Amino acid sequence: MARNKYLVIHGSASSDQEAISLCGNALMEAGLVGKSFIEKCLERETEYPTGLPTDIPTAIPHCKDDSITENSICFLKLEQPVTFRRMDDDEESVETDMIFNMAIKDPNEHLEALQNLMEFLGDSEALEQCRALSDAEVVDYLQTHIG
Repeated sequence: MARNKYLVIHGSASSDQEAISLCGNALMEAGLVGKSFIEKCLERETEYPTGLPTDIPTAIPHCKDDSITENSICFLKLEQPVTFRRMDDDEESVETDMIFNMAIKDPNEHLEALQNLMEFLGDSEALEQCRALSDAEVVDYLQTHIG
């Protein structure tokens, strides 16, 4: 699999939709996705929520979209947590201040990338590193640990 491009952004959002839009806009400004990516992520989140109830809860919004130009992940560090409905039980939710918005160009790589990311997010130590490191260090860390 080709190396991913990672973006690290900071912001504040009042909802999961707003958090997804922040990520999507950053990916769009970087030329990695088109406008349809944001809409498709928002639609998908409604039907298939992506909150992960790991020791340190996270969310991994994503979608399949033809406007993705390069494999990339936007990591958003929020000032205050927002609520995402859980992937494993959409009646339940998690509060998270860490969102990993994944944009994978090749549908065949999509599942593998998702599994790699979920494995990474199950590691509390890795998430503490993401929280503690500078943005540039987080990019290097993700590149090393996710690929």
